[in-house]
Amino acid sequence: MGGLIMAYHMKGEPNPAALCQSKPLLGEAVRQAHQNYQAPYRLCLMGGLAALSSAAQSLADVVMPYGAKVPISLSLVGIALSGERKSTVERRFMKEIKALDDNLEEEHNSNLADYKVKMLEWKGRKKQLEKQLAKSGSDDHELTSIREALRELLATEPTKPQRAKLVYEDISPMAMLNALNETGVGTLVSSEGGIIVDGKSFDAVPHLNSLWSGDKVSVARVGKPSLNISNARLTVSIMLQPEIFKPQTGKKGEKIRGSGHWARYLVINPESTQGTRLSTRQANSWEHLDAFDRRIREILSKARMARIVGDVEREEIRFSEEAAAAWYKLADRIEEAILPGGQFEHASDHASKLGENIARVAALLHYFEEDGDAISVETLNVAADICAECSDDFLKLFVPPPEEIRDAIELNKLINRIRDDGWRFIRKTYLHKRCPNAQRTGGRFFRALDVLLREGVIRSYVDMSNAQCLDLCPLLPLPWGVQNGHH
Repeated sequence: MGGLIMAYHMKGEPNPAALCQSKPLLGEAVRQAHQNYQAPYRLCLMGGLAALSSAAQSLADVVMPYGAKVPISLSLVGIALSGERKSTVERRFMKEIKALDDNLEEEHNSNLADYKVKMLEWKGRKKQLEKQLAKSGSDDHELTSIREALRELLATEPTKPQRAKLVYEDISPMAMLNALNETGVGTLVSSEGGIIVDGKSFDAVPHLNSLWSGDKVSVARVGKPSLNISNARLTVSIMLQPEIFKPQTGKKGEKIRGSGHWARYLVINPESTQGTRLSTRQANSWEHLDAFDRRIREILSKARMARIVGDVEREEIRFSEEAAAAWYKLADRIEEAILPGGQFEHASDHASKLGENIARVAALLHYFEEDGDAISVETLNVAADICAECSDDFLKLFVPPPEEIRDAIELNKLINRIRDDGWRFIRKTYLHKRCPNAQRTGGRFFRALDVLLREGVIRSYVDMSNAQCLDLCPLLPLPWGVQNGHH
């Protein structure tokens, strides 16, 4: 198929073997989830990346090749039909993080009960001293003694225990900001992400953009103390059905896209596996997912210790010299693709964040797989492949191809069926009569046909009776009789 149509054509699923070979802990777990749940492979990959980002984001940052230090937190959006097992996959990969959350919640409730008891005792003692102060009269010595006791008591007011929740499900982004103000780290997860894209929720979009970049966030609130969130880390993993996400790609969503919000996301819009999920393809082994869980537990244990100790500096993940040089080459290619006619001509917002997203994914893979001192070229290449698939999906959703390209793709499907039936030479009128109904008016069929001819998918000729004909196998030599016709 020609280059222009190929640029707009579905690439299909990535090769799981490549990820398994170079990044076995994540790769094998994703492959096993894909095999056992028979959910789309890239939805399983999204589940794995979300868990990595959620677990590690408080422990490390990545130092970009040009020196800036940025979070390793990811924002992910998966678009898939109902019944694709989105929730099942998300629950499986987030299993250990949610188990820790349950423990933290029990611990928090226990600490809260202790705090309330201590607070009652403290308030009782404070009341006693206030009464003594009121009765002390003019005895300076007694006044001084009571004031000193009150000062000491006020300095020992019990501190309300901080909630240490990691995962927030199906809450609005504004409620997420409130939580981050308290905890400093969190993961916003929604397997039915409609709540994330409603009108009110996206009042928080500028703040979510700032959090992605690692910047300070200040939110003024009527009748409440303002929020001042600094050095926080937020992972976002939302699943949406196509009909819920569609308004984001049209006129209604222009304001949100214009803010650069969707450009920060890794967009995953895989082909459905429904209708192919046969029981014979399932396996009963879970050892790779169990190994994934063990590594996530190790990382969470570190994160919990860092929280107890407090004010721990995040680890700085750096690129090797070779990987840094390779990243610059990638960044240059992305930049050049913004030029007219380039892949990102109509998606410069996405292109501007793509290099950093590649670095974040590379840093997460490096950290999770414990791959030595610095990010290697191999790890960078795996991250670039993952992000390239997401780029394709972003472009398909936000930068749909022109009408004649869409029509050419549909017409080419019909040509493939005719070819599969054993036909090589057909008259143009034969194809016109059988083309999709929408292409039969307004010259759409002829514009689509011109695209296919220009791209070399087919070629035209005039037969002995002067009829306009098409050769569906243009790479093969023409038979003698046809060759004498006018091409």
